[in-house]
Amino acid sequence: MTQSKDYLDAFFPAGAFTDERQLTQLRLLANQVRLARSPQIHGVMSGSHLSKQKGRGLDLDQLRLYQGGDDIRTIDWRVTARTQKPHTRIYKEERERPIFIMCDQRSPMFFGSRRSFKSVLAAQCSALIAWAAIGHGDRVGALVLGDHEETDFRPKQRSQHVLQILRCINQYNQKLKDHTAPQNSLSDALVHLQRTMKPGTTLFLLSDFYDLTEADKEALYTIRRHNHIVALQILDPLELESPPPGLYGVSDGITEGWIDTQSATAQKSYQEAVSVWHDTIAKTFKQLSINHWQLSAAEIPLAALKVALEQRGA
Repeated sequence: MTQSKDYLDAFFPAGAFTDERQLTQLRLLANQVRLARSPQIHGVMSGSHLSKQKGRGLDLDQLRLYQGGDDIRTIDWRVTARTQKPHTRIYKEERERPIFIMCDQRSPMFFGSRRSFKSVLAAQCSALIAWAAIGHGDRVGALVLGDHEETDFRPKQRSQHVLQILRCINQYNQKLKDHTAPQNSLSDALVHLQRTMKPGTTLFLLSDFYDLTEADKEALYTIRRHNHIVALQILDPLELESPPPGLYGVSDGITEGWIDTQSATAQKSYQEAVSVWHDTIAKTFKQLSINHWQLSAAEIPLAALKVALEQRGA
């Protein structure tokens, strides 16, 4: 069913700051989002997602002749009696999948020229992913990244845990009104994830990646070896292309400045800088075989987010 823009606006309100109640209400849309199964699952807990490993689960994979070392409890006695040869039932083991979300709520995300600030869109997408994961029976964890602090939530399979994550995201978002220069870097966050993340996790990175560096490839590669990564780049239209020729006033709420795009030279320089930035980010993720998607803060993200999340990856 196609939903009206007014209907979706109620779930994704435009603005500069988040609303904790609205983030909670996104749970009502979570059943419309399907999280693709990871290419390879390494978890050890029983749950609701099929893994490539064989074990004693609920779904029968195949029947085969008994081999030395097989658990005698898996012998299919009816088939054995019929064929006069011992046969073993092989099951697909069901496993729980940890979902981890890194939500960037630093000052560079506190920007918007159209519908919403990037920080708001990152919070809304994080909430929708978390609710969808809980609805699928997954454990959900998060790293909420602020200018001067960060909060790590270990994966748990409880709605109350998601509410705590959303409350933290909202608190960090409200602090952006203080307009302080960020001390935390994306590099530090990736190193933290590299050190603490357990194999078999699906990691969603929500950021504008403005400070992604060449040195971050090592941490991303290490994480990628044993986990599935989806990079969701949150962007504003002004970060995709230069505005029409003109003189534009800009402000961070305290100081004011100007963007001059009246000359062809200024427009060309602006566009070249934007292109180099995006090409570098896209190239980094492509080299590491990391799913990379761009989400615009000028649009309601549901349709684009569904496409991104339903891609299984390499």
